[in-house]
Amino acid sequence: MNIIKKTGRIEEFQTSKIRQSLLSASQEATEPLSDAELKLIEKEINNILSKLNKTETSSYEVFAICLNVLKELGFKAICKSYLEGSISF
Repeated sequence: MNIIKKTGRIEEFQTSKIRQSLLSASQEATEPLSDAELKLIEKEINNILSKLNKTETSSYEVFAICLNVLKELGFKAICKSYLEGSISF
């Protein structure tokens, strides 16, 4: 799947970038994520992206999916930190 960045550039989707963003948000929220929690979050995000059945999506849509997954899985402080860290998004 390709991601359309806010600049209009197109990149291949990389779970590692989301993982790094989640780790940063969890550190900011002072709620470190375990490897198992990260894998669960990544799995949910990838499941949703797969269900969209698209070859291309926007970084904004991926961002919204990440926020929703964090909220649904009960990582509210990390969700808030993830949102605040991406305000310039």
